[in-house]
Amino acid sequence: MQATSNLLNLLLLSLLAGLDPSKTQISPKEGWQVYSSAQDPDGRCICTVVAPEQNLCSRDAKSRQLRQLLEKVQNMSQSIEVLNLRTQRDFQYVLKMETQMKGLKAKFRQIEDDRKTLMTKHFQVGLTSAIFSIHTRRGACRAASTALS
Repeated sequence: MQATSNLLNLLLLSLLAGLDPSKTQISPKEGWQVYSSAQDPDGRCICTVVAPEQNLCSRDAKSRQLRQLLEKVQNMSQSIEVLNLRTQRDFQYVLKMETQMKGLKAKFRQIEDDRKTLMTKHFQVGLTSAIFSIHTRRGACRAASTALS
């Protein structure tokens, strides 16, 4: 009875695991690892979940593909993490540069305003000098013409 129960458990678990028991060349006692089991109230085992040992299927094409896929996923995860760190660093750099650009823009505005103010003052001083010079010449001309007459 116990042997039949073990065989049925193995058959059921093989079907659940997607294995064809007729093609599986694993003895029930070797090559399997217990994942979990359930007991009845009396403590007897009524269900045992087993699967092939990991190293048992290492040469299997599907296992190899699964390992390769897992490696690719891990590599992609690492690449995404690196890109995320670079993006965060670059974003901080852009924010810093934006602040510096605003400061430069304010300085250029101040320089332009100062230049306009200086040009206006220079123009006013130059205009005042020119007007004074004209008046001085007129006065000199009048004095000369008065002296001549």
